Amino acid sequence: MAWNSEKEISMEIEEGFDFILEEGQNTSINLRKISWNGRPSKLDIRKWSYNESGERAMKGIGLSDEGADELAAVLVENGYGETRRLVKALKERNSDEEIDIELPPEKEVEDDGEEEYYDPSELLG
Repeated sequence: MAWNSEKEISMEIEEGFDFILEEGQNTSINLRKISWNGRPSKLDIRKWSYNESGERAMKGIGLSDEGADELAAVLVENGYGETRRLVKALKERNSDEEIDIELPPEKEVEDDGEEEYYDPSELLG
């Protein structure tokens, strides 16, 4: 099937589901729910570029609900995600399942009130 570059492509980003995963100078990778060409919305992970005329969709993928569930499971099973944040989200999720997991303690951060400054000549040798 040949790509028809003259065909108009429409999209509608679902309000309230738009998360920036990574940012660059004039690009970002976003997780959104998008309806392309009037079809039902899917989870969309895509790079976007930005300029004075707005944003432009670049390469990305769309996932069905089943694909999104599998992605979430694979990421967690392979060590991605902060445990505390994941457990908290599971406990707050609207679900019939009882989640009986204790939240791990928060990491303590030492703050002596002083900022550290480095001498560039010491770092560069």
